[in-house]
Amino acid sequence: METLYTAKASATGGRNGKAATSDGRLKVLLTHPVAPGRPEVGTDPEQLFACGYAACFGGATEFAAKQKEVELTQPVQVDSEVSLLKKPDVGFTVGVKLTVHLPGIKQSVAEEVVELAHTICPYSNATKGNVAVETVVLAG
Repeated sequence: METLYTAKASATGGRNGKAATSDGRLKVLLTHPVAPGRPEVGTDPEQLFACGYAACFGGATEFAAKQKEVELTQPVQVDSEVSLLKKPDVGFTVGVKLTVHLPGIKQSVAEEVVELAHTICPYSNATKGNVAVETVVLAG
């Protein structure tokens, strides 16, 4: 496969530390999402994943609409929920819910666009088969 782009980041201190990209464009304080007394400042890996997946899937949806020659009347909005889940045996995983807003498009057409977007989106391809992803399409 051809590499189009590589993001580089480093995290120190795990879920209660800090993370930054190598180019300095993003610097975040990290806080554990379920820790008692969680500080007011900071984010967690699930929030970062939710933002990344929402943005990536929105772009993939726009691309899919062009491929299907569907005219979008408004920018695509994707609401993403990423849940931290405890596995029954040992360890953790995540679950994802994507709500895709496509106003001005017939529901059946919007669902076809979103289905195609899942085959295009790098996050969808990376999670396919190992992360439960629920998709809700709101059109009309």
